[in-house]
Amino acid sequence: MKKLFYGLVGAAMLSSYSAHSLATPVDLGLSLVIDVSGSVSTSEYNLQMDGYANAFRDAGIQSNILGGTNGAIGVNVVFFDSNFYTTSLSTYSILNSAASINTFANALDTFVRPGSGGTSIYTGTNEAVRLMLAAVANDTIETTNLVIDVSGDGTSNASLDQAARNNAFANNITINGLPIGSSTITNYYTNNVITSDGFAINASTFNDFSGAVRTKLNVETGGQVPEPGTLMLLGLGLTGLAFARKK
Repeated sequence: MKKLFYGLVGAAMLSSYSAHSLATPVDLGLSLVIDVSGSVSTSEYNLQMDGYANAFRDAGIQSNILGGTNGAIGVNVVFFDSNFYTTSLSTYSILNSAASINTFANALDTFVRPGSGGTSIYTGTNEAVRLMLAAVANDTIETTNLVIDVSGDGTSNASLDQAARNNAFANNITINGLPIGSSTITNYYTNNVITSDGFAINASTFNDFSGAVRTKLNVETGGQVPEPGTLMLLGLGLTGLAFARKK
């Protein structure tokens, strides 16, 4: 009986270890939170998705992803308007090879827009936090470097956006922003959306989005946060590109 007891205990311990070992060590857990509200036209949505896809195809960003300690990142996508949308991209993908990165890029490039409504940034942020914490707790990804990347062209309820931001920060998650449009949008993101350890890079128009995304993902996947005076060198000639760090 004693042998059976120890055998059962050992089996339970092995099972627990095996379950935990399923976690994939990654250098970054990244959630792309993308605005699909009604102010974003079909052509502008396509520019957003093309911008993200082309950024992941960028040789420098792929080198960052594959050159880290673990040579991998975990990434998912949360679409939002007045609500968030659960899609096939909500699940974390492990990018640990050029092939897996390009497959993810192709999925972004061809993804059908899930909706079009009002703008509630906090709904996307809160869902991204929930999915990110679940991915860590459920041993989908193993990392303490957690980043939410919010892009959009509008504002929403400031107090609710601040609450979502504060919840992320309390859970050791950084929020960076990619506001699209005027300095008013950038200021809103700086004051209400990004965390105190985050940064925002502005794209003046959706036509500037691709270069801004490339600059931002370069930083998030391992590059250095640029100083305002040197950002243009990293911005691939963008016009109207602005940088802000939350104070």
